[in-house]
Amino acid sequence: MNCFVEYDLYTTKFGATINDDIEKRLFGALDDKGSQAVRAFVRGDPSEVHESFQDFFTYLAAQKLRTPKGLDWIRSCYGPLDQIDLMVEMQALRTMHCTMWAEGVREIVSAADSDVKFIVTDHPVTVYNPQLDLTAQACTYPQDPMVASLGTQTVFALDADTCMIFTHLEYAKESSRHDLTRLRTNARHHGMGMTRTDSFIRDRRLSRDEVIAINYLLKSRVKRYIAAAKMDWLYPERHFNGSWAEIAKVLLPKNDLWRFGGEIYVGYRDGTSGYWDEHGRTSKAHKFLPRDSPRKNVAANDFCGCGSAYAFKDCCQSLPAAERPPWDVYGLRERNLMFCNAVQDILNLRDGASWEDVRRTLSDAQVERIHSAFAALWPEDTDLASLLPRPHPKKLRTVFAGIADPRTVDATVLGWLPYVDEVVVVNPFVLGTRMKPEFSPIDSPAAHKMQTLKNVILLLKLEPFIRAGLVHLVPDPCEVCAPLGQLVRDVITDRTAGWKPPTGGLHRLLKLGEEEHRRFMGMLPEDSLRRYVAKHMPQPDTEVTDQIIAYIRRQTEADPYALLQALPVGEAGAQFQIYKGLNLESALYLATLTGSVIHVDTDTHWEQLLMDAQPAGAASQREWDPVRQALTEITFPVDLDSQRLALRLSGGDVPPVRTLLLRLGAAVAESGTGSAPHVLAKQLRQARAKVERTAIPIGDSQMLEVWLDLHVPPTGFGRLEVQRLLVMFAGATGPRTVPYALRLLFDEPANGRDDASDPDV
Repeated sequence: MNCFVEYDLYTTKFGATINDDIEKRLFGALDDKGSQAVRAFVRGDPSEVHESFQDFFTYLAAQKLRTPKGLDWIRSCYGPLDQIDLMVEMQALRTMHCTMWAEGVREIVSAADSDVKFIVTDHPVTVYNPQLDLTAQACTYPQDPMVASLGTQTVFALDADTCMIFTHLEYAKESSRHDLTRLRTNARHHGMGMTRTDSFIRDRRLSRDEVIAINYLLKSRVKRYIAAAKMDWLYPERHFNGSWAEIAKVLLPKNDLWRFGGEIYVGYRDGTSGYWDEHGRTSKAHKFLPRDSPRKNVAANDFCGCGSAYAFKDCCQSLPAAERPPWDVYGLRERNLMFCNAVQDILNLRDGASWEDVRRTLSDAQVERIHSAFAALWPEDTDLASLLPRPHPKKLRTVFAGIADPRTVDATVLGWLPYVDEVVVVNPFVLGTRMKPEFSPIDSPAAHKMQTLKNVILLLKLEPFIRAGLVHLVPDPCEVCAPLGQLVRDVITDRTAGWKPPTGGLHRLLKLGEEEHRRFMGMLPEDSLRRYVAKHMPQPDTEVTDQIIAYIRRQTEADPYALLQALPVGEAGAQFQIYKGLNLESALYLATLTGSVIHVDTDTHWEQLLMDAQPAGAASQREWDPVRQALTEITFPVDLDSQRLALRLSGGDVPPVRTLLLRLGAAVAESGTGSAPHVLAKQLRQARAKVERTAIPIGDSQMLEVWLDLHVPPTGFGRLEVQRLLVMFAGATGPRTVPYALRLLFDEPANGRDDASDPDV
């Protein structure tokens, strides 16, 4: 059996120092507990199985990734990794399949009646999907069918006579389904589940042909080595005459499915309770999100079945069915529009209420209802990655990493829609169901009135662009998925230890904070406001104080972001002010999934991109310097009038530079095209006059001059931790990066422009 031994598989080296702590401290203890758990599962004693239940699944998950093939799979997902990084990622991923295995149908079959026994392989945890045979791209070494796919079953030989088979419950109940490559319901690689440890099917005894079929499967997924007690058992292909799909007949459980499924309710000592359905969902919100009539037989020119604003031919038609956003539930755009409608109904805006009425009458109940509606649209079992728009070669899509604020969104997001096709923005509303009651807008709505008012303004401003498919309002991934959020928080804590934002990098945010402070002062009761004036104006004159208060009141009346109702004095009237944007990891995660680039508006975000999202000290590729210089020479007119902008876009008023920016993305992706950057730079300079010559009158106060800075890393923007998120929470099977990033400059670049130096202008 020495052929199964591979030296230094988990050994790390630092100079001449060799470290084998992973083998000793991690796998040593794991193998000890795992061997005991395997023996307990073979014997089948319920108490022993219960005690070793978690140990078994931890061991099983490690066995899938710690083998040479498993490590090769990790490399295929991440790209080149040194030994230390490989070991870090192997340990981070090693429990990623436990939850779905534990929630599935667990059957232990016996080969006691067969003269052929189960073989041993160098990749003992074997996965099988009847719709993905050995010639499928998804099965090309070192790839395997995804464990999360509906029709995927996992096979693990416990000993020569005993084999464990895991099957997703919905597939076991309806094995005739034809969509076996799509994800199972509530597919997830991390998260708490609830299951009965005594639920097993153990009565099936396999025939000789059935054992050979399983051995054929086991052998087909190895890297190099197998072993058996008899020579003939090593060649199951000599005796197996069935098709690949027919192996499913052997693996599918036949009886006793009643042991699995149903609902579990748990009561706790503090009076609270927990709930899990048969797919691990912890609420019943999902019942309101499926479409009543799933869209089928969509024609090429019909609206796409995923709920986007585009025709089927321009959206999902070119994608394989398994890679499309789901058609049987409401999509991202549809949920955003449903929320817009709900907010307007709750605030009576559809019944004629004015914005001034909303400011005067906004109640705690309305705040609670708005956030409850938001939480219902984004329950904890939401697979956010599956709802996101897919990368599109003919669309220039960006992820805005800055804060989502109605006071700045025109300059940072909407004003750029003439130059890009779509923008992804984080939703400013928070998921109150994921927060402690004292901070939640559902349980403590009085403290969220001002913030709700501000968020509603942003939502209403974005609504026409959401409806047109130009803006994708996405909830924070860290809020939607608690395990993802915890992982990101741990990464950020380590990454930013000792880091301080650059001087001046947050000056616009500080100005917004100062504005909020003045707004809050204008909402104070009159006696509190008089004390405030007296405190800051020695020997105040009564008449002057009256004039100051009257001025403040007029300013407050004219301010659409201010409540026109008195707030209680003291802690009871305290208001949360939430500035919500995307951290570096979340921005990269969303950008890679949506095929976007990133654009930022602060030095702080830009510094983090350049410092933490590429190899240390990596400069922008020199070949793109001409393009970068050309971009900084162009003054981009940004229209701050969202209504006028919507009319311009609907009329096709799009400057030609959009095509050039899209071409930039394609050129960066192809990298190495030689003269392409110089040609693109020349075209940008030629287009400059058309960009700056706009139909909007010069001097219009609703027009803003902005410049762009470009950074193109040699290998794109990316982090190992972000790739880990993609593998664990989005099923990525290959390395992905963000090709480039753009920074909005609201002051003319120091190098200025030099028209005379360019003969093409």
